[in-house]
Amino acid sequence: MVISLGEALIDFISRKDLEFAGFPGGSPFNTSVALSRLGVPVQFLGRVSTDMFGQQLMDYLTANGVGTEITLRAEAPTTLSFVKKQPDGQARYAFFSNGASDKSWPREEMDRVIIPEKARMIHFGSISFSQEPCGSTLENFLKTRCGKLLLSFDPNIRPSLVPDREVYMDRFHALCPLSTVIKLSDEDLEWLYPETSREEALDSLLERGVTLIALTEGKKGARLITKQHNVTTPLYDLPVADTIGAGDTFHGAILAYFHDRQWFDRETIAALNAEQLKDLGEYANKAAGINCSRSGANPPTTAEMTKDWFAQ
Repeated sequence: MVISLGEALIDFISRKDLEFAGFPGGSPFNTSVALSRLGVPVQFLGRVSTDMFGQQLMDYLTANGVGTEITLRAEAPTTLSFVKKQPDGQARYAFFSNGASDKSWPREEMDRVIIPEKARMIHFGSISFSQEPCGSTLENFLKTRCGKLLLSFDPNIRPSLVPDREVYMDRFHALCPLSTVIKLSDEDLEWLYPETSREEALDSLLERGVTLIALTEGKKGARLITKQHNVTTPLYDLPVADTIGAGDTFHGAILAYFHDRQWFDRETIAALNAEQLKDLGEYANKAAGINCSRSGANPPTTAEMTKDWFAQ
């Protein structure tokens, strides 16, 4: 079982001008759905509002087979995100989270969470770790309660939601040694280390204790990097509707690949050879490519992953 830890929100995606359509979202939320659609038992650990948006989020999790037994509920409102599509399919975001249920997550609620015995991995991120008090609450949980689990981190940085860069960087560096896997976009890496070359930044993360870095680099594809290997895999280049949820789906596919093979420890991940990393990257890129071929975060199912999408 995988636990996906972090925010759940509503993405309002632009249609034209000021017309928007609402969809369930949030990076850990999307990844939990990606995992479930790929046949992995998953529990979502978030703090979800009891308002009408929060109920829609809960219903969506249930409809997609994501467990909600450890999902927390709160009367505070749901975080809202407005997403403007750009001509190249990329997205710009505006977040409204003041007083929201996931942002105002208190430590005492987290202390009462019981981790399921079947849990083997925790995926965590993203904007939840850049805000307070939720950032401190979740950092403490990972440091004190999750030592026996494989941790996989997706910062998925939204600069407008980082009120104090120095505080955020201290937290990021504290979480690196705990994380077997870190999934980053090229934009994340440039924001984290603006005065360092890309390769030096990657080396620094490995030296800090990260075992596997999964780096997405836009049209260049993705790289999977360990201390022994640096493997590039190309995009699964389907026509792009938008890129919303692409990184979340990519990350979910990596963890699903691990789960299917029972790869649950650092030693196993560190020992992966170049061919295994290539296969892993191709699988994750295919999942992300299918997601991007349709609007919004819409990860593929196991059946869709077996299909040749380029066949006539």
